[in-house]
Amino acid sequence: MLDHHRRRHRSSALVALALAALAALPAACSRPTDIPAEIEAQIEAYRKEPSDARQARIEASFAKLDAEVAELRADAGTRTGNAKDEAFAKADALSARASELRKSWYGARFGAASDAAKNAVKQLGVTIGKGIESAGEKMKSAIAGDDAADDAGAAAGADAATDD
Repeated sequence: MLDHHRRRHRSSALVALALAALAALPAACSRPTDIPAEIEAQIEAYRKEPSDARQARIEASFAKLDAEVAELRADAGTRTGNAKDEAFAKADALSARASELRKSWYGARFGAASDAAKNAVKQLGVTIGKGIESAGEKMKSAIAGDDAADDAGAAAGADAATDD
């Protein structure tokens, strides 16, 4: 009988522990993220490997950041005194950070566009180079063919002259 009570107590303890973990899960998931740090990491990833998908994520993160700044300003407007000043200062600081991140983002986009242009010019140079090389080979073959035809014609003319 004592064994039965112990098992029952352990089962109850496990159920209570599981419920406590599940109750804590929404709180852990709803924690606000550090949007500026997230954007900074996204920009660095974009610098290493630019893509349309990364660009879309960065733009969406900037929209979240702008919304957070607007929310802070709206909240500041409802406060008074020192609390109001502090809330506006926090909004201003976040807005300034957003401005810095935008400059970094524009730099990353310019860098990606510049790299793409450099690669396009290199590829164009390779293509033109191959075209010139091919044209040179064709001219060389044509000249060699004319020389061979002239040599064959001269040899045939010499043979005819000796037959007479």
